[in-house]
Amino acid sequence: MCAERLGQRGSLLLEFMLAAALSLAVAVWAGQEWAQRARVLQAQALAAWMEPAHAAARAYLQRHADALRQADSPQALAAHGIADWAAPEWTELQAAGLLPPGWQGAGPLRQTLALRVSRIGSCPQSPCRVQALVGTRAGLARPDGRVDEALVAEWLLAAQGRGLVLWPDDPLHFRGAGQRLGVPPDASWASGAVALAADLAADAGGAGGGGESDDHADFLRVRDERDPDFQGDASIGGTIRGGAWLQAREGLLLDQGRTGNTACALEGAVGRDGRYAGLLICRQGFWQELARPAGGGYMISSRRGCFSATGQATSNPLTGICSCLPGYLGIQVAESGSLIAPEGLVQGFICQPNSR
Repeated sequence: MCAERLGQRGSLLLEFMLAAALSLAVAVWAGQEWAQRARVLQAQALAAWMEPAHAAARAYLQRHADALRQADSPQALAAHGIADWAAPEWTELQAAGLLPPGWQGAGPLRQTLALRVSRIGSCPQSPCRVQALVGTRAGLARPDGRVDEALVAEWLLAAQGRGLVLWPDDPLHFRGAGQRLGVPPDASWASGAVALAADLAADAGGAGGGGESDDHADFLRVRDERDPDFQGDASIGGTIRGGAWLQAREGLLLDQGRTGNTACALEGAVGRDGRYAGLLICRQGFWQELARPAGGGYMISSRRGCFSATGQATSNPLTGICSCLPGYLGIQVAESGSLIAPEGLVQGFICQPNSR
């Protein structure tokens, strides 16, 4: 009996040990998952905190593009509150209204940001490019000092592919998706630093300039995604191609008329009949009728013209007179009376498209 009780106690002890081991494994797994989730949130928070600074750097380039191209000393923008045009302080950008006043200089992961502006090319002559880098002063590193590649990857994902990284194997360049930007010589960024770039090309010789200064920010660029929102007429000498629908608020006017059964080059093209007698479509190399509007009809009296004996108008409602639209031919379908009768001669016509 005692041996049986001892066996039961040993079995219960083993079950308790297994349950404790499973609980510990679950706790360790949950802790790792929470730590990974916390890292993802930290990377997202860092990217979100850097975005206003990046927008401020771009606004800085846009506002002072011409002055930055021509700056001949660090104090070139002193009149605008910038002590050194190549290294503006965040407080200076806040004072200029380019950075939200509530933005804090100390961000997630105990990071601070550096801003450096540089020029590439033969400035102020063309070509000239003004470039800004907004990067963390410290790298995203693990406790052992090596670059935390997992955290960098999370930050790149949060930056939506626009991010740049200073990798240990290339300490002189920030590298990103299709980009490789040199580190300004007067800045010291640690390995694993992450950055965002603002880059405005400028053609100093052009009348409009390529830089987006206040005077030129409204000019469109090739592949510009902004809606131009033109408020006047626009004349274009070539073909207009759209990726979706063609929409007009008032109507569509086809200036040039076509002739049915004549050759055409663009299959599926739509045109109008040269006599305003309907629409044509290019099918199998020839303009063919697509639709013709009704031509209307009228009655005319030899004594009363376009009026009946009771004084009602008998004119074509589409023209307002006893005639057909251009491109239509009046076909007589009725006749009554005679030229010598008291009521005169009354004739009825319908308007049919003129096929000639």
